[in-house]
Amino acid sequence: MKKTFREITEKEFETFLKSCPNKNYMESVEMFRRYKEIGREAYLLGVVENGKVTAAGIASVIYERFGYKIFTFSRGPLADYKNNLKSFYYLLEKTKEFLKTKRGIILQVSPNLLVPDAPESFKSDLKKLYFKYLGEYEQVKWIYTIDFSKIENLPIIKPKKTETELLNPNLDQNSEQILFRTFRKGHRYLIRYATERYNLKLRELKPDEYNIMFKLLEEAGKVHNFIPRDQKFFEQMHKTFNGKATAVIAELPNKTPVAVGFFIIYGDEIIYLSSGLSREHKQLGGPHLIQWNMIRYAYANGYKKYNFWGTNPDPKDGVFNFKQGFHGEVEEFVGTFAAPLNLIGKLYLKKLHAAEHRNI
Repeated sequence: MKKTFREITEKEFETFLKSCPNKNYMESVEMFRRYKEIGREAYLLGVVENGKVTAAGIASVIYERFGYKIFTFSRGPLADYKNNLKSFYYLLEKTKEFLKTKRGIILQVSPNLLVPDAPESFKSDLKKLYFKYLGEYEQVKWIYTIDFSKIENLPIIKPKKTETELLNPNLDQNSEQILFRTFRKGHRYLIRYATERYNLKLRELKPDEYNIMFKLLEEAGKVHNFIPRDQKFFEQMHKTFNGKATAVIAELPNKTPVAVGFFIIYGDEIIYLSSGLSREHKQLGGPHLIQWNMIRYAYANGYKKYNFWGTNPDPKDGVFNFKQGFHGEVEEFVGTFAAPLNLIGKLYLKKLHAAEHRNI
């Protein structure tokens, strides 16, 4: 079977993604268009066999200095890792050659592949291709998810062509009770009190209101020691995903902001990407109420997973403890690998050290 490596079209990439078991929002046509819109250098690269794309991804510049570039496949490249690793490895080899012509010095890859699903030889195979293992680097290595199919007695719902309203999920009482009872007692208490005692209300923020979200993100950043993405990033994501990326805010009856969450709806999951919280109102259960609504929405519309995204799997970590209260599970990706493309890349890569975990 003849393999050809080349730049592929958006249409070819879309067709490939329809049957790709590892598709994700970071390796999507929408993200490729966003890179182009913001002026980030990016290439849609793929392996074509008998007219069909069998491995593909977006190679984009993540750093550039003095004209030299570090490229990355964010949560990619994509392939059927279980049945067609040869195309995946071929794509990596050819991508390295291609990026040399674009003044690339390093290629980073963060496959959308969980540790239990990875072949035993995966790390050693990449090492043969001169990729150095970096662990959790640039991309999160641990996420926290709810897989609805693993909840006992919860009926499986097929994806719906016409979805329920985001803030009014149409869910039968029995299924709702099964879901709710899986949560930690303290979480259930706060969700009830958020509405019954404090009368918190949820609504979607319009993009021209994202300054409200950003203020809450900054407050959360000070508490949990992280620097949030800027406001423009969220505005761009809302535009890029055309109604499939949104911010949900919890407010007091007088419209005082309490908490906010930003979500992306993609493929067979809903991703909780970022959140903010008013320190003054942190005891009112705003974050819990937002999560409860979005979990119900995900289940009611037949999504397979609710994805809390990156986590620090440390029982002492407050954010991890919050996510654990919704009774999901930790999933671990294989991590990030980096390969030099020339001598400068080799020298630079020597400075990078493998790290199993960092505080995210």
